[in-house]
Amino acid sequence: MSSDDSDTGLSEAQRLKQQKSGLLPSGLSDVLYPQSEQNDHARMAVMSAIAQFGYQLVSPPLIEFEETLVDDVMGASLSTQTFRLLDPISRRMMGVRADMTAQMARISGTRLAHLPRPLRLAYHGDVLRVVPELLNPERQMAQAGAEIIGRDDDAAALEILLVGITALKAASIGALTVDLSLPQLTEIMLAQSKQPDQLAELVDQRNISALADSDQPEAGMLARILQASGNDIDRLKAVASELPAPVASQLERLTSLAEQIIALDDDISVTLDPLDRQGDGYHSSIGFAVYSEGSRGAIAAGGAYVTPYQEPAIGLSIYMERVQRILPAPHIQEQLYIAANAGSATALKYIRTGRRIIMGSPDANPDEEARNLGCKFIVRSAQSEPEQL
Repeated sequence: MSSDDSDTGLSEAQRLKQQKSGLLPSGLSDVLYPQSEQNDHARMAVMSAIAQFGYQLVSPPLIEFEETLVDDVMGASLSTQTFRLLDPISRRMMGVRADMTAQMARISGTRLAHLPRPLRLAYHGDVLRVVPELLNPERQMAQAGAEIIGRDDDAAALEILLVGITALKAASIGALTVDLSLPQLTEIMLAQSKQPDQLAELVDQRNISALADSDQPEAGMLARILQASGNDIDRLKAVASELPAPVASQLERLTSLAEQIIALDDDISVTLDPLDRQGDGYHSSIGFAVYSEGSRGAIAAGGAYVTPYQEPAIGLSIYMERVQRILPAPHIQEQLYIAANAGSATALKYIRTGRRIIMGSPDANPDEEARNLGCKFIVRSAQSEPEQL
């Protein structure tokens, strides 16, 4: 054996090759036990809670033709985040989904177009994005969510938020804050402005002083709304009462929704940010994001939109990686080692009682293998009781 051979018989070159073979692209990772098991439990808790509200699960494909996945209405905002490839069978361009909402709109407008509205759909699956977000490094993410197709009204907005809050609590996520917005309010208020782009940029920058100093009539109203943004609902209501009716009615809808959420669950904090234009770019009347203590960015988001089939809709997306990141450390269930000579019937007996077992290898030393595999207890024969190691 040469001087650069290790105890395992691998040369330095072989070890380097082995290390490189295990590398993954940036933003992609393996999730191992016990974290992977905890993640799956969180997903099941979320989906079970969504199902309780009457949402029907659908499972779209990971890849679709580009023109249906990245449409001119909803998919346009995610066009730069979509991986593309050529289908060798049809010779047409395909895309790997970067978000699942557009797929829900396609399914509801085609396969399920004959069903009565409102249509309630639920989904979960992986999405892949070209570039990760600033605060979250993942490019492959698990997304879960719900959509109401055929409605965009106050009751639907409240329902979809309750679905999200209930689902997150079912996954043991607490200390929730809901941030409510009106994604199109800025554009509506600047429709007649002589400097819409400049004023919109000041709004995005939250530059209240520059807006207040502007001689544009809309700028002062925008500054007052920004000053009233936050968690003081009464303050925003007071400002709304002094603004033109079209603006006031939208702000009143937002404050009413906030009051209803708090009335139903006083554990929830609500903040109002009417002029927030962040999001996926296709939301219309109502937008929202949900945060939790310790989360990096929103753990859920959504809002109202119009599908490519001209149906009003409102939906919710839950970002499971962010949910899983703030869960407490996973509990590792103690394992019971079943020695080979105890038999399969013994193994099944303990499985039926809810125990987590490891079936022993026929030629192994039971005590040694049990310890090596992390077992805390051992059953040596069909007649014996579990012993602690």
